[in-house]
Amino acid sequence: MKKWNKMAMGVTALSLMTALAACGSNSSPASNTASNTNSTKESAAPQSTTDKPVEISFANWISVEDGTKEAYNQLIAEFEKANPSIKVKSIGIPFAQFKDQVLVSSAGGNPPDVTMSNQNFTPAFVGANVAAPAQDLLNAEIINDIVDASKAGVTFDGKVMAMPWAPHPSALFWNKNLYTKAGLDPEKPPTTWDEMIQNAKKIAALGKDENGTPIYGIGETGASDSYTGNMLLRISYSFGGKFVDDQGNIVYDQGTALKESLLYMKDLIDNKVSPQGAAMADLRPMFATGALGMLVDGDFGRTNFRNMSGKGAEFDKEWGVTTVPVSKTGKSETFFTEHQLIVTAGSEKQEAAAKFVEYLVSKEAMGIYHKLNGVMSARKSISELPEMNEDDYSRIFNTQMKTASPLPSKNPKFDNAMKNSTDMIVMVTEGGKSPDEAIATVMPKIKELYKK
Repeated sequence: MKKWNKMAMGVTALSLMTALAACGSNSSPASNTASNTNSTKESAAPQSTTDKPVEISFANWISVEDGTKEAYNQLIAEFEKANPSIKVKSIGIPFAQFKDQVLVSSAGGNPPDVTMSNQNFTPAFVGANVAAPAQDLLNAEIINDIVDASKAGVTFDGKVMAMPWAPHPSALFWNKNLYTKAGLDPEKPPTTWDEMIQNAKKIAALGKDENGTPIYGIGETGASDSYTGNMLLRISYSFGGKFVDDQGNIVYDQGTALKESLLYMKDLIDNKVSPQGAAMADLRPMFATGALGMLVDGDFGRTNFRNMSGKGAEFDKEWGVTTVPVSKTGKSETFFTEHQLIVTAGSEKQEAAAKFVEYLVSKEAMGIYHKLNGVMSARKSISELPEMNEDDYSRIFNTQMKTASPLPSKNPKFDNAMKNSTDMIVMVTEGGKSPDEAIATVMPKIKELYKK
């Protein structure tokens, strides 16, 4: 707790005011909800539907993102219809501010009852005592139904602390039109790492489209954010690397995998095969508008690309998706970049909050989310259902889940470490440093971070 108090004191007053406003006001722009008109607060879940409905707050980012708003609204409406004794108030927070705002509001004594999370945020929430053990609150049948690798990613000191919601393993999307223009078979995606690079360079050789827009072969993130750090780690796994050993010691700089990953990034960017300094928010619209040949992204990609292209489902004819090509390890290496759900330790309505979480991961709710956004389920029994494997798209992502790894994120400073690791990309692709120089400069800082 001393460490957490020290961290909380370091947050700016402005962030604190913003977070508390987001958590305490229905009039805030961040409070997009299907039940904003229901502002009743109760100290505990009602015992019957004749009691005044209890209101639980749900901190999330999907209610404020265009691609997921519709799914969010449907999920809340269906839950409240089936559970008239519980109302859900949305605390919609943009993803970039999400972790800090939840930490600050919780430290200030105003936690949400349920919060979204992911494999970067959960260690910080667990370390700050924001998360209540999910295994103590949710039905044991649900906990035992979690996909093994996904379950490992939410287990801390032997306890399941968060409920995996949408696992989001990343797969490889390719643009069939650009494959054709580059003289490649549009129905034959790469199966090996070397083939992927060769295809990317052939597509990049197209130069520009008829409007003068540059065409890139593949999009690898290079922005200074923790997601880019995750993707660099994904690449290093394909070269046989690891971030930590079994004791939690950082071994990222041991062996040649990290160096090979940085050389891969340098080669792509120096030869204009991948854009320099791009965030995923830049790469997705590039793929959707035909300026990018390939992109490694999650199962929500189909909905995003349909919307961003302006072509809807017709755009499906222009791209395909396959498992990430194998590299040195001989397998398709990727991570779960999953969305997770946490019942907070500070909630006074944990019974109602747990009921809400159990609904969101249910067969009915996942059916809605899958239909609208293409997401998979982290529950074994649901992921195997015919309706979750109804087309090649779904089958590819369910196949990818079998080789996806949990992020090695048990340390509360993992998210910070991932962001810091992006400095190595910048140094190599923009600063004129060699991979060895970048590693020697950045890795000691990351190791020191883990000691604090």
